[in-house]
Amino acid sequence: MSRATLVPFPSCVQHGRCTVRAMSRHVTIRLDEEFHDRLKARAAALGTTVTALITEVTERELDEDRKNFLSGIEEFADHWGYFQERFGH
Repeated sequence: MSRATLVPFPSCVQHGRCTVRAMSRHVTIRLDEEFHDRLKARAAALGTTVTALITEVTERELDEDRKNFLSGIEEFADHWGYFQERFGH
C-alpha cells in the first residue's frame, strides 16, 4: 500500500526533509442515504469499516486496471517482431 516518501516541511517546522512512513489523505464523498445504509450493512457483515471497505474495493479496482495494462503491454511485446518486420525500425 503506502510507501515511505520524502516530504519537504516548511522551514519553521523542520529544515531539510523527513521520512514519512504512513501518510493518508482525507477524502469526502457524497452518497445517497440508501446507498450509505447498504454500504454500512456490507461493511458490518464483513466485520470491517466503511472506510476499509471503500479502500479495499478501490485498491482492487486499481490493481485490476494495472494488470490489464500490463497484459496489454505483454501482448504487444509478443507481436513486436511482426511490427518491426512489417513497418521497419
